[in-house]
Amino acid sequence: MPKATKALKNRRAVTRPRVAFVGLGNMGTPMAARCARAGFTLAVWNRTRGRAEALAKLGARVAESPADAARDADVVVTMVSDARALAAVLGGERGVCAGLKRGALVIDMSTAGRAAAREAAKVVAFAKGRFVDAPVSGTVAPAERGELVAMAGGSARDVDRAGPVLRAMCKKVIHAGGVGQGQALKVLLNGVGAHQFVAFTSMLALGERAGLARETIVEAFTTGAFASPSYVGKRAKVLARDYTPEFSLALSLKDAKLNVELQDEVGMRLDVLRAIAHAVKSAVASGLGEEDLYAIEKWFAISAVRPRAPSKRSR
Repeated sequence: MPKATKALKNRRAVTRPRVAFVGLGNMGTPMAARCARAGFTLAVWNRTRGRAEALAKLGARVAESPADAARDADVVVTMVSDARALAAVLGGERGVCAGLKRGALVIDMSTAGRAAAREAAKVVAFAKGRFVDAPVSGTVAPAERGELVAMAGGSARDVDRAGPVLRAMCKKVIHAGGVGQGQALKVLLNGVGAHQFVAFTSMLALGERAGLARETIVEAFTTGAFASPSYVGKRAKVLARDYTPEFSLALSLKDAKLNVELQDEVGMRLDVLRAIAHAVKSAVASGLGEEDLYAIEKWFAISAVRPRAPSKRSR
C-alpha cells in the first residue's frame, strides 16, 4: 500500500468517533450491530444485560451503566421506548450525562415526542454535550439491512457530525430543522401510518363481514390504486392471521398520543386522528396491546358489529 494511502487510512481510523449505544430492544439491537460492523469502537448498555452481551461477539464493550457506556464516547446513541425511558437513561448518577465527555454528541433515535427532545437537549447541554434528535422510520428488517430513514433535529453542524454514525444504520437522513423538529416530523409520519393501518384493518373486517374472501380483499389492497409498501409488507402475515409483533399495538398507541400532544401544542384539533387514537386505545384495553398493530383487525371485527336493521319485507 502506498505510504500516502496508508497515512490517509490511519487518519480516518483515528478520527472515527467512538460510539456508545444505550437501549437494545428489538430495534436497538440490530442498529447497534450495524455500528459494530461498520467498524466503530462500540460500548453498549441495556437494562437486560443479556442483549448487550450478545453484541460482545461483534467486539462491543458491555458497559455497567449508561454513564459507563458514555465515558469514552464521542457519540452516544439512545434508542429507548418513550420519553420517560429517555429521561431515565440520561439523568441520575448512572445516566449518560454523568459520564458524558465535554463536547460529546448525544443522538436520540427513540420516538419520544418534540417536548421530550427539547427537554433532553437541555439536560445534555447542562452536561456540556451536544444533542440531535433523530427518530427513525422502519421496523426490524430495515434496521437489520441498514435501510432506516432518520428524521434529524438539531443544528446543521451537529447533524453533519452525526452523519457517519447515522449512515451506518440509515439509507437516508432528513434534516427537519432545529432540536425537536425531527421528532415533530416523525410524529407526522406515524400519523399517516396510523391512518393507513386502521384503514386497512377496518376495511378488511368490513369486507369479510360483507362476505368477501380474505384473499380477494388483500389482493385488491396490495395491488390496487391505494397499495402502499406498508400494506404489501404485511400481506403474508395478514393472510395467515399472524399477529406476532413487528411493531406492537401498544407502541402505536404511544405514537397516536404523541400526535394528539403535538396538535395540542400547536393549537390544532384533527378529529380523525383523535378518533383513531381512541380506537387504538380501546383495542389495547381489550388485550391486544402486545400483538402486532394489525391485530386491531380483531377488535374491529368484534366491537364494530351492530345489530342489522330489519329489512322492509320483515316490517
